[in-house]
Amino acid sequence: MVLELKNVVKSYKGKRVLNNISFELKEGEIVSIFGKSGAGKSTLLRCINGLETIDKGSIRINGEYLYKQNGNYILSAKGDSLKKIRKSIGFVFQNFNLFPNLTVLENIVLAPIKVYKLEKDIVLNKANELLKKLDILDKRDCYPYELSGGQKQRVAIARACILSPKIICFDEPTSAVDDEVKKSIAQIILGLKEDNISVLIVSHDKDFSHSISDRIINIEGGKIIS
Repeated sequence: MVLELKNVVKSYKGKRVLNNISFELKEGEIVSIFGKSGAGKSTLLRCINGLETIDKGSIRINGEYLYKQNGNYILSAKGDSLKKIRKSIGFVFQNFNLFPNLTVLENIVLAPIKVYKLEKDIVLNKANELLKKLDILDKRDCYPYELSGGQKQRVAIARACILSPKIICFDEPTSAVDDEVKKSIAQIILGLKEDNISVLIVSHDKDFSHSISDRIINIEGGKIIS
């Protein structure tokens, strides 16, 4: 398993947002977390990506514990272990979160070069390959404001793929896009599956979730109901 959650609990200001969430994600599997707004979907994704600390339970990614229960405490990954986990998982934000002052290419290569200290030429070559594969190589020197929503989505996907992750998480990938862009997003996600990358999608788009997923997990009020 590339992702394992066991009895994950998360609360905000005394209100339980996630209630004993447990599930697994296999290599090359596409799983959608489906639920209405406020069901806890985005919080769950933020916990998996280490953007939120859980209160109870455990999350293991590619064999490494991001969070682990130790009595009444939660142990969080540190140092090399945390770095390994972060390289194993990519995140495509709902609003893309591209740096407005950087070009498309700079947005993609920033973390591998500056944070992970990877060789610049290798990173640039891979970035160009990803942009070509996603059919936006001609946009590499553009800034985010010059791109359409669908193009920004592709840049965000390229950035998520640059470190060759085992898992890529999508937060509402079809919000505010037309049917044509939805089709292209579906094709990209299916292409990731062909590369044995596992995909976790958080969505309230039932039709899209059913059309692309190997499995759907329904969440309501912070609980898995099916």
